[in-house]
Amino acid sequence: MRTYKEIDSWKKFQPYFPKDWRISDNNYPEEYYWKWRSFNIHIDHFKPKKNKKKIKLILLHGGGGNGRLLSPVAVCFSDLGFECIAPDLPGFGLTEVGSPNSYYTWINLVDDLVNEEAEKSDSPIVLCGVSLGGMLAYQVASLNSNISGLIVTSLADTRDKSVQMGLAKNKCFGFFSHYLLNGLSFLTDKIKIPIKLTTKMWAMANNKEFVKELKKDKVGSGSWVYLKFFRTLFEANPNVEPEKFKSCPLLFLQPEKDFIIPWAMSKPFYEKLSCKKEVIFLENCGHIPMEKPGIDQMRDGAFKFLKDLESI
Repeated sequence: MRTYKEIDSWKKFQPYFPKDWRISDNNYPEEYYWKWRSFNIHIDHFKPKKNKKKIKLILLHGGGGNGRLLSPVAVCFSDLGFECIAPDLPGFGLTEVGSPNSYYTWINLVDDLVNEEAEKSDSPIVLCGVSLGGMLAYQVASLNSNISGLIVTSLADTRDKSVQMGLAKNKCFGFFSHYLLNGLSFLTDKIKIPIKLTTKMWAMANNKEFVKELKKDKVGSGSWVYLKFFRTLFEANPNVEPEKFKSCPLLFLQPEKDFIIPWAMSKPFYEKLSCKKEVIFLENCGHIPMEKPGIDQMRDGAFKFLKDLESI
């Protein structure tokens, strides 16, 4: 099975991140595969070498990403003492897909991964979701009582037609895709298309040179995705609607210059939440947060949130 040591694309991303957020020989993660159903799930596991905290973080990427793309977050927080687990969700990264995956595959996988990690230790588990990983984290938390907190950068309710149109590369795809995919699912579910044809890939980050590198990444933004994934993404209902969600606290880290999922897209869902919640706007940050001072605000805000959870 492949490892990221055999792949160069992620290495080209590193210079764009702040120096103390980069992977080095001293903080390189343990790589392994977890057999789940018909899939072999690749996992990056970052283990702190000092000041170990009791909370465990599971990092969830969105469409066009993978677990390795979240390495800056994992490096930062493992350095602060938090164990970090970053899976490659089916369709992206090095995970081996055994059958056409759906958005429900993502939900069920993360739900089972949480249970697996909960059995290993009594460490409180916090889900950290970036991009579509934010709503994924919420979907799983509405199912699973083993989750102690949520940290997200978006909560776009993809059931909403305006959200579907806002996420899509063009309004035509956003308006008609759900109807066509539902009506022709028996034909389309097994078809794969490049993810760059479906969304605003130019806005994945606000550094144009970084985006150019992202588009070349065949295990990330250059991936091909089953249409079944998009069909189910647009229809998935959470187990608990936000008005009744009180299971755990939530920290929302909104990139100030996110042109894929701006605050206006997530705000309606966020405002309905009944749990303890807080929003922090990350100055100068794009969809993938990497700019200062916002990235430091993300670190400081998340660290305070986690420290408060530890004291409970």
